[in-house]
Amino acid sequence: MEKRDNLRSTKFVVTANLFLIAVKLLVALLTGSIAALAVLIDSIFDLAGSLLAYAGVKKGSEPPDSDHLYGHKKYETVSSLAQLALIAIAAIFIIGEALRRLASPIVLKIDLSDLAIMALTVIVDIGIVAYLKKKADTASPAIRASIGNYSSDILQNSLVLVGLFATGSGFFAADPIAALVVAILMLRVVYGVGRGAFGELTDSGPPMKQLERYAREIISVRGVKSFHKMRARTMAGEVRLDFHIHLDPKMPLSRSHAICEKVKQALLSEFPEVSEVLVHAEPATARFMAGPKFGT
Repeated sequence: MEKRDNLRSTKFVVTANLFLIAVKLLVALLTGSIAALAVLIDSIFDLAGSLLAYAGVKKGSEPPDSDHLYGHKKYETVSSLAQLALIAIAAIFIIGEALRRLASPIVLKIDLSDLAIMALTVIVDIGIVAYLKKKADTASPAIRASIGNYSSDILQNSLVLVGLFATGSGFFAADPIAALVVAILMLRVVYGVGRGAFGELTDSGPPMKQLERYAREIISVRGVKSFHKMRARTMAGEVRLDFHIHLDPKMPLSRSHAICEKVKQALLSEFPEVSEVLVHAEPATARFMAGPKFGT
């Protein structure tokens, strides 16, 4: 159900983006504002990003096959990085043009209709974020990238609205200043969301505090004396675990298997983010009784 919701959500975002592009293009043409042009360019790249998000979510929802035995979830992560790359390109362009206009100010004529049209874009962005948070699976990197982007857009479009108002009141530097702030906010989104997505592509694991919570759950299962070689990685917002547990050497194989299954189910039920658990059983020896070990 979540995968279907993600696909529907990305379709909704694409449609909303087309509307935002039309509205911002109208503002940019009516006013000549660089700040309005900045958010127009941002929306055009948002549209491209939304199409990438749709492709990533659709590909990521495909089951494992002979070429991708672990599934296709990382396509969502690649999609989010592609979205962020487009945002970064737009931000750099906006910074250059805003600095040029600060050096050579341009007189703009702004009226109430321009402000009303720009205010509409803020309302639409608020609606997009609310819709995604309610209807989409926010664990998806592609969806997280979209939410982060449109949350930033709310502030960006509000800044443009303020900039247009100030420009209409005679403070002509307000427009390029607003554009600069918009670009900086765009780069902030790129850094914040991109850091997590890059970590997933390089198989970074959950923080140690989270691993320690998993460790406590493992040890709490009756019959488990200790564990070692715990490894964890994140993929599309999900955590995949594998580790070796230490059991009584005299325990029958069937009992060992039952305990492994109990450990697996305990982790899956206690931690919603854990999607896969691989448990190996080993005989408990003095070597392994010093306590749990991560990654060794």
